[in-house]
Amino acid sequence: MRIKGLIMTFFLSVIFITTQAQFKENPQSAEKVLRERGEVYFKFVKPLNVKADALSGIISVDNIDYEGNVYAFANAKEFEKFEALNIDYTLLYNSSELAEVSMYDGSKDAYDWDAYPTYETYVEMMYQFQTDFPDLCTVESIGTTVDGRELLMAKITDNVSVNENEPEFFYTSTMHGDETVGYVLMIRLIDYLLNNYGTDDRVTAMVNNIEIFINPNANPDGTYAGGNNSVWGASRSNGNNIDLNRNYPDPEEGDHPDGNAWQPETEAFMAFADEHDFVASVNFHSGIEVVNYPWDTWAVRHADDDWMQFVSHEYADTCQENSPSGYMTSHNDGITNGYDWYTISGGRQDYMNYFQNCREITLELSNVKLLPENELDAHWDYNYRSLLNYIEQATYGFYGVVTDAETGDPINAEITIVGHDDDNNSSVYTSMPLGNYYRPIKEGTYSITYSAQCYESVTVENISVEDYASVEQNISLQSAGFSAGFNADNIHVWAGETVEFTDASCGDVVSWEWSFEGGAPATSSEQNPSVVYNDEGEYDVTLKIINGDDESTLVKENYIVVSVDYLMTTTTLNVCTGNFYDTGGADANYSDNENIVMTFYPSTSGAMMKAEFASFSTESGYDFLKIYDGENTSATLIGSYDGVSSPGIVVSSHESGALTFEFISDGSQTKEGWLAYMSCEGGSGTGIDVLSNKNLVSIFPNPVKGNRVNVVSTCNINKIELIDLSGRKIYEKKTDSKQVCIPLNNLERGMYMARIYSRYGTVVKKIQFFK
Repeated sequence: MRIKGLIMTFFLSVIFITTQAQFKENPQSAEKVLRERGEVYFKFVKPLNVKADALSGIISVDNIDYEGNVYAFANAKEFEKFEALNIDYTLLYNSSELAEVSMYDGSKDAYDWDAYPTYETYVEMMYQFQTDFPDLCTVESIGTTVDGRELLMAKITDNVSVNENEPEFFYTSTMHGDETVGYVLMIRLIDYLLNNYGTDDRVTAMVNNIEIFINPNANPDGTYAGGNNSVWGASRSNGNNIDLNRNYPDPEEGDHPDGNAWQPETEAFMAFADEHDFVASVNFHSGIEVVNYPWDTWAVRHADDDWMQFVSHEYADTCQENSPSGYMTSHNDGITNGYDWYTISGGRQDYMNYFQNCREITLELSNVKLLPENELDAHWDYNYRSLLNYIEQATYGFYGVVTDAETGDPINAEITIVGHDDDNNSSVYTSMPLGNYYRPIKEGTYSITYSAQCYESVTVENISVEDYASVEQNISLQSAGFSAGFNADNIHVWAGETVEFTDASCGDVVSWEWSFEGGAPATSSEQNPSVVYNDEGEYDVTLKIINGDDESTLVKENYIVVSVDYLMTTTTLNVCTGNFYDTGGADANYSDNENIVMTFYPSTSGAMMKAEFASFSTESGYDFLKIYDGENTSATLIGSYDGVSSPGIVVSSHESGALTFEFISDGSQTKEGWLAYMSCEGGSGTGIDVLSNKNLVSIFPNPVKGNRVNVVSTCNINKIELIDLSGRKIYEKKTDSKQVCIPLNNLERGMYMARIYSRYGTVVKKIQFFK
């Protein structure tokens, strides 16, 4: 017992030393590291007055430990933004710069799994799997990286050239190029599945009944940043110094949440996901030992949160049973909700769950990112049973085929768990052209609705399923006959944008009668009309279809939501509502060498123009926003603003009610610019600015010391949005009431903006929140 205890103590000591090694201080300057590597790694203590969400929008947060230390990466542009916050930091070496790694060479066997492959060896190994197992494996390049390396994908199944009625499953690793444990484990998993097929009953059943896709390295440019012959010096980012795990469409922030164009790697994986219907998937990382489940971008839980926690615990528990004490035990016994840990936008996990209706989790395999190669075999032993467990989860739950009741043809249908699936895209869809579906779910009794365009929906009630079991439910749907239907290419647009409507009606339609509230034209008889919306608001759309005596009408209430954005440009506007941005808009910086003058007049008679700045950042001492109380730059100067010195709330006192903005930038650095909410103060007019009189809206208590705030209006409220000072929308509620309660449970103390909409206009109110 004593010898065993000494061995364990030694092992844990090695783990502690190895873990600490990745946090070694770097004496070089950040500028030098950025020139040489394109990214810096550093740590700092988050100030109390800075929100974690705000930090995640500036830099790539890597981890937040139990002591409150934030570990992060940044490229040159991101680090410039971070330095503007004046937070003390310590520059660290990336663990890949500290590692002493052994690579495969002529004296080593690639299948001993005790060294990292060179890039050429990796490519050779992948295509060799296809050569050695042509009936079970195909390997394809789904795209190339910034630097021209291949993004390789292995497909493993018994009839590999046929699209069968089987669930599709996906493993991918190392989108952070310096997190290499999953890279080797995935190559080894491919080898394990292929070589054990036909001899191991479990593996044989998996390969026979699941189409398994494995991508060992999603960022080879990062892994081989130091050259194709070594993983030493691997970088987190891709060849453009972009963090790929912030580069995907986000459920909350939309396209390009990181402000960067989609990278070649991102585009390749999105196209690949579009071609498939993955039931479940995992994205492998390193840097800690924990299973991370959705969501990362917002505090709400996934509709299948109980299933997510169940499979996450299964993975972690199985690892714990097959490893030394302490492995995969971080956070809540080895699992954590992503948002609870630290929030990010643009992550691959949320993209797959929200936009691809998949069930993806993120797995952190090792405390050390670039693990010493002599520990790779041990980590395989800790994890391979869990890897098999999770693949099998794709076969459990509800499954079946949805067909046309008359023809028997497969149908593109949506499968929704009644009272369970929510607006976070948790429903699943049939996979065409077979019409098959798979719906993993925690054990219980459920009612399921099957719906498809031009078919009558069917709900099957009270179907029970157990964990580790599956229930087949095949459904035939009857044609809905003659019925109106339509879609729009975009239902959230800016004022002045065009919406393309597409007829999706069922039956033999002879004529179409459209009605567009707030649109131009207001009516149309075209099958697929184009409509321009010029004014902010929420508008109904109506379609009536006709064939002789047959008619069908569909009304979609508040279907088109129109917002107003004004970007800094030399012009004059008459408005009483809208968002005023610099030339870069919400997602980009302003430009060098700008000299622009813009004047806002109130569109309501007798009103005064008001600008309420929610965020402000220009190059201090060089780029200035000047605000004048009147119709031009000859009017009284209200103030000149630069750096992070926000203008706050500015109201015109000029007889015209106008405010004039002049912006001048030099030829070097640019910043994020600003967001200001434009409204009208006072005035005798009626129409869209009625709500802009602040006296018509009350917020109490304010300052807030509890966990909720009440909003009361003299007219019905259509929608409330809560916005932080960076301009990020963090809460939204649609309603039709004069009093609304906003929950504040998940907010940090600080100042927020409540934007209140009604059919009469918009008002912005400050909320000061204390915990």
